Amino acid sequence: MPVDQTIPFISKEGHEYFIIFDKIEEKAIPDGVIKTIVDVTIAIADNKGVNNCHTLNQITSIIKSYLDENDVILYCFCDNKEIFRSTKHSHLSPQQYRSILFTMLFDKLANEEYINKPIVITDDEQINHHIHLISRKLNQDDVNILSGVILGIGK
Repeated sequence: MPVDQTIPFISKEGHEYFIIFDKIEEKAIPDGVIKTIVDVTIAIADNKGVNNCHTLNQITSIIKSYLDENDVILYCFCDNKEIFRSTKHSHLSPQQYRSILFTMLFDKLANEEYINKPIVITDDEQINHHIHLISRKLNQDDVNILSGVILGIGK
């Protein structure tokens, strides 16, 4: 299966999604990381309202299937576009809410073969940015190196 892919699907509610897997150039990969790093983008063509858990499970299932077929490290940046949050979660930023939601869903679907390493970076304006590194557990060393670089404690 090619590493660069775009997987379209339409949810039960009629939302048109594209899950885009895009290989990061080798010159951008930190020293010591052996595995290919792939950026993941979840795009929606039309925002017709609130999604249900089935759609979120579908997205997570596509990502897991991709990992089943490709021995890579996925780099997922949670964007800050507005997202429906219940009053219980209204205090969370859109990025933080997406990160928590994704972690919960991925951990439920993935078995013990995979790791999902959430990373939070705070910028100069004290805004938190949420990233996930996802891969097979046997790539733990590469994930640790990449995580260190992202957090500014690596090479």
